[in-house]
Amino acid sequence: MVQPKAHKNRLIASLSRSLRVKIRLSGLALTVERFARAFWPCMTMFLAFVSMLIWQVHAVLPYPFDLGLYGVLGAVVLIFLWVGIRRFSRATQDEAIVRLDQTGRGNPVTALIDRQFIGVDDVDAKLLWQLHQQRMAKQADLVEVRAPHIRLAKRDPWALRLIALLFFGSAIFFGRVGSDQSLTETLQDLASGTTGVTVSFEAWAEPPAYTGFPVIYLNALAKDTALELPVGTQLILRSYGTSALKIISDVAELADDQQILAEERSFKISKSGTVTLKKGFRTVAHWGITMIPDAPPSVELTGEITRTVQGSIQLPYAARDDYGITGGVVEIKLDMDKLDRRFGLILKPENIDPITFDLPVPFRADVKDIKETVVEDLAKHPWAGLPVEITLRVNDAAGNVTAIDPVYMPMPGKRFFDTLAAALVEQRRDILWNRDNIDRVDMILKTLTYLPDDGFPNQKAYLMVRSVIRRIGYTPMRPIGDKMLDDMAETLWRAALLIEDGDLSDAAARLKRAQERLSEAIKNGATKDEIAELMEELRKATDEYIRQLAENAQPQDQQADNQNTQQISPDMIQEMMDKIQELMEQGRMDEAQALLNQLQQMLENLQITQGGKAQDGQGQEGAEGLQDTLRQQQDLADENFQQMQEEFSKNQEGQEQGNQPKQGEQADKGDGQQQGDNQGDLADRQEALRDLMEQQLGQLGEDNSEAGTAAREALKEAERKMGKARDNLEQGQGADALDDQADAVEALRQGMRQLDRANQQARQGQPRDGQGDSETAGPDADPLGRSTARKGTPDSKGKFLQSDEQLRRSKEILEEIRRRSGERNRPQLELDYLDRLLDRF
Repeated sequence: MVQPKAHKNRLIASLSRSLRVKIRLSGLALTVERFARAFWPCMTMFLAFVSMLIWQVHAVLPYPFDLGLYGVLGAVVLIFLWVGIRRFSRATQDEAIVRLDQTGRGNPVTALIDRQFIGVDDVDAKLLWQLHQQRMAKQADLVEVRAPHIRLAKRDPWALRLIALLFFGSAIFFGRVGSDQSLTETLQDLASGTTGVTVSFEAWAEPPAYTGFPVIYLNALAKDTALELPVGTQLILRSYGTSALKIISDVAELADDQQILAEERSFKISKSGTVTLKKGFRTVAHWGITMIPDAPPSVELTGEITRTVQGSIQLPYAARDDYGITGGVVEIKLDMDKLDRRFGLILKPENIDPITFDLPVPFRADVKDIKETVVEDLAKHPWAGLPVEITLRVNDAAGNVTAIDPVYMPMPGKRFFDTLAAALVEQRRDILWNRDNIDRVDMILKTLTYLPDDGFPNQKAYLMVRSVIRRIGYTPMRPIGDKMLDDMAETLWRAALLIEDGDLSDAAARLKRAQERLSEAIKNGATKDEIAELMEELRKATDEYIRQLAENAQPQDQQADNQNTQQISPDMIQEMMDKIQELMEQGRMDEAQALLNQLQQMLENLQITQGGKAQDGQGQEGAEGLQDTLRQQQDLADENFQQMQEEFSKNQEGQEQGNQPKQGEQADKGDGQQQGDNQGDLADRQEALRDLMEQQLGQLGEDNSEAGTAAREALKEAERKMGKARDNLEQGQGADALDDQADAVEALRQGMRQLDRANQQARQGQPRDGQGDSETAGPDADPLGRSTARKGTPDSKGKFLQSDEQLRRSKEILEEIRRRSGERNRPQLELDYLDRLLDRF
């Protein structure tokens, strides 16, 4: 009798755990046997199919035979798979128990899950059933799970399954050697029909040059490399011999025809994303790209917008950018809303186009952080002094532009302190504003030139203005032409400059002019730079005025002159001028004007006298001799230095021509002989100069004053250094001789300064001990106590009254020394000499 399934499951659950495991394993073994018998043909064909893929059999077959072969194999695999599915059935629990009972006696497992049907009510029958159950339980513990016994020999007499397995094993171990494709990639190529197509490509990422990022060769990177590239990077893809590659990208918009990689494609990265190259269904390359944005530049003013004394605009600014500033522009627009439309500005302006000029970008590699001051000459622009809007913009290489907030201010221009010059400039502005103002300007110019003796200090400027008036009168046609307008504007500008700056040659007139301009600046206000320029002009005019007084002085009795003439020291003049400048910079204009008036009165009362010159003629002759000695010593040092340079150059040429030994040896001998002759000549001349110095020392008179003693000691030191220079020249030590010659020059200068000081004290009647300065000027001295001698000797303060040409030449020499000293590729000997010159002077 069949037991109910639920009751049977309860009996199985009551079995021991180990027995239940054996039942499951027995069922699994039976299922494996059935699976192998049902699917061995399918598995055999599948192993053959995979082995052919691994061995790349398709590589030796032309398309489409390769695809046909794999298609047939795949179909056979599917057929056998379908047959196996129909044949296969899983083992049931009962079948597993039966298979397990085959290893024991009396079907013990089945007996344990069976139940008593006969004699259920009989006690003896129950006891007998229990005894049977106990015996079967012992037998059940002894049962074993047999391994699956597939037994396919009868089903596969040709052992095809073993052949396929051997083919598969050899493919696993040897089939992919030397292949650059994975099995998945091979399947993808088969699926897309591109197995016979060879892929060869190159890829580069070229960031913009201004970023400083290097070019990246993408083929050298791993397949799925993540990249960080700046915006604007050019991605270049190049294919060789095939167009089977497709570009899939979301970092740039590509048209349909651009997605096929034929020969070469390039595009710029505009956002983050990925770039993929695909060959059919297979991914050949893939790059993840993170875009580095290009931040816009920043710009700000670092100070106030000012003007120079000559009227140029000064605009200090600082600009920064992550990669560098490439340019910028300043734009100045007329602020019509704030413009006071009166007089010549009532008419509509003919031209209101903005003024623009480029910012100077430093010529250097790093322009990420710029701090500069742009200077542009706008002195002659007709908008000078009118309200304008000033904007500054900078841009970077990516095209990003940043501007400052507009600055509203009167447009900087040249400042005219002379009222007449300012009036001419205003008329010039009016005709440039609108040429219809020409009749009004004509009337005003005629008014200004009505009384030239009273109103025009400069005759040349007056004639220039009158020429403008005549041209207006000779041109009745209105409006006037552009060329005539420009000519008249230029003439008025030059006339205003003549009146403002002047071209006076007379020292007294120049001094008066400087004083008037300074007074005008005190009244109307001036910038710090303008004050400095006006004060410098006053200082120069004062020096020239005093010089002219000295040249035109009349001989007078020295004693009477000392008693009746007011004496002023140079320090007093300098102190007063410094005080005037300080008061003006502090805004104390009334005090500055009062002090300027006082200085003007003092200068007007100056007188120059000439006394007898016989008493100091000997000192002047001695000073002249020392000047000649100083000049000769300087020339001798220059020749020594030049010879050392030539020697250094020849040595370098000799090293470069080392491959010609014989000629080189002859040249060395000749050069050495010539060098010795030159050094000997210099030594002889140095000795002659030392003898001359010794004679000049003997000609000096006795002077026990502090200055006289110091002069004699300095000149003796100069003579001693000359002797050392001679010895070094004789020994061929040009560098050491050059040091001694420089020391001799310095000692000579010191001695001359002290000697002149002693002579000044003697002329002024001072004590011979050199203590203190007299408050009265001696003969051949101006009222400031300075020597009027024209022999080149220093004045009482140890300074020379050099001409403008001498000052310019001195400045050029100093600049040339500094320039050569900055060229560090020069010979070390020359650099040391130049450094010593800079240290001394």
